[in-house]
Amino acid sequence: MNKSNYPRSFSHIGITVPDIKKAVEFYEEVMGWYVIMPPSKVTKERDTAIGQMCIDVFGEHWETFDIAHLSTSDGIG
Repeated sequence: MNKSNYPRSFSHIGITVPDIKKAVEFYEEVMGWYVIMPPSKVTKERDTAIGQMCIDVFGEHWETFDIAHLSTSDGIG
């Protein structure tokens, strides 16, 4: 491994967590990230862009999930 290539940055990552509110709190307090969109519920529905996109990505076998969007301190996220 060439250490001159690290650390690397990223522009988008998705993770699954058991408690979204505690996860958001952790990333805010420990990592210094800020909330762009607080935890929100996404419902399987075909009449919204986000609902249809999630059906396209996840298939038909889901009903709802919670999502939040955060950004790192450099504005990437």
